[in-house]
Amino acid sequence: MNYLNDINYRDCVGKVCKSLNSGDFKVLKYNNAKDVEIQFLKTDYETSAQLGDIRNGRIRDPYSPSVFGVGVVGTKYPTMINGVETKEYVLWKSMLQRCYSDVFKKKRQTYIDCKCSENFNSYEYFYEWCHNQIGFNNEGFEKPFHLDKDLLIKGNKVYSEDSCVFIPSEINSLLIKHEASRGKYLIGVYWHKRGKAFAAMVSKNKGGQEYLGYFKTEIEAFNAYKQAKEAFVKEQAEKWKGKIDNRAYNALMNYTVNIDD
Repeated sequence: MNYLNDINYRDCVGKVCKSLNSGDFKVLKYNNAKDVEIQFLKTDYETSAQLGDIRNGRIRDPYSPSVFGVGVVGTKYPTMINGVETKEYVLWKSMLQRCYSDVFKKKRQTYIDCKCSENFNSYEYFYEWCHNQIGFNNEGFEKPFHLDKDLLIKGNKVYSEDSCVFIPSEINSLLIKHEASRGKYLIGVYWHKRGKAFAAMVSKNKGGQEYLGYFKTEIEAFNAYKQAKEAFVKEQAEKWKGKIDNRAYNALMNYTVNIDD
């Protein structure tokens, strides 16, 4: 039988072997066939493995990028509890998917050019960061807060500790721009065929919409939308004041709608 690493218990110590997915490792000590101490050369991570797995290269380095080619899981925190992925891991893996999955970005092109900070590529760092954030453990009307990257820095493309914040789902949905379904007019504006005029409409909570009337010009309709949208966002800021991160509150109070949104 051919093995990836042709070694035996007599001569394995000190030899450099290959793994299938985590790079080269060195055998440090042989205790028995089920307990062979090894060290990965790239990360210096040390662990124990069975001699048979070493021969086949079925050894994984938890500090080698393994999630969407960039994510490092590490060993400090679980990714699953009782067979269910942890909340932290689901958030982290979904964030990496939005940034580094070509298949996902073909469907959701707003995520093209998005990436994570070096720190956020680490599950251990992201896990600890989450537990230090206001809103992470707040269920908010029985729904978890959402991880948002756009509120603090408008048009942001980088998930990082400086740009991300947890906000209620109703605020998160309020800030989403439905560019694919908006049409050719300015945000908040559409052409009303029967009225033969421009009309403005602003979205509110739970999918509700408020019609703002008819207008002679597109810019007049946009200005009506801008005023209504900014006012409603400030209402939401006051509603959630004290329950969300101060950075999020301040960003909502200073939220502006631009003509090129």
